[in-house]
Amino acid sequence: MTTVEEAVGRPDGATVRRARRVAVHTFRPRRSWPALIAAAVLLAVAALAAAVVIAGLAGAPLRIPLVTEAADRAAGARLGDPGVQIASAVLALIGLLLIGSALVPGRTGWTALRTDDPDLVVGVSRPALKRALAAAAREVGGVRGARVSVRGRRVRVRVDSDLSGSPTLRDEVNAAVQRRLGELDPLRGMRVGTRVRFSRT
Repeated sequence: MTTVEEAVGRPDGATVRRARRVAVHTFRPRRSWPALIAAAVLLAVAALAAAVVIAGLAGAPLRIPLVTEAADRAAGARLGDPGVQIASAVLALIGLLLIGSALVPGRTGWTALRTDDPDLVVGVSRPALKRALAAAAREVGGVRGARVSVRGRRVRVRVDSDLSGSPTLRDEVNAAVQRRLGELDPLRGMRVGTRVRFSRT
């Protein structure tokens, strides 16, 4: 009896790398809110500027107090004026912040899993991952309860046990969680740290 891998063949290195790039890109968090706010502000400024220009060309200039005052000041301003330089620095800083916000990924609620197929992208949500790892820890004998937290690529497991001072329990829980991670096969390796709290008798 042949397995699917034997029938189809293992993917080559280029396919595996492409699958990894696709998965990382798919589950990369989007910076939607900064882009939406920046687009709304630019749209409002562009619409106001267009209205002022069109009204001026039509011979009936708009009399908006704030816009008229700003236009009068801008008409008399020079490049060397301190106000112009400060305004330019502020705008440049805002632009750099927007670029940085677009380039730096935010926090994602998903963990990409390895598939080695660029046409198949699989991920598990952080709550589901925590539940799966906590269930694996609770399967270890002597564990009464388990809590898991995931931050980036670090997994922290806290377990409660009635086995007072068991020297191997921590290693057993660690191994059980590592096995479950191996079954899920996250795209990026994760480090597991386990802490055991023994009940006082």
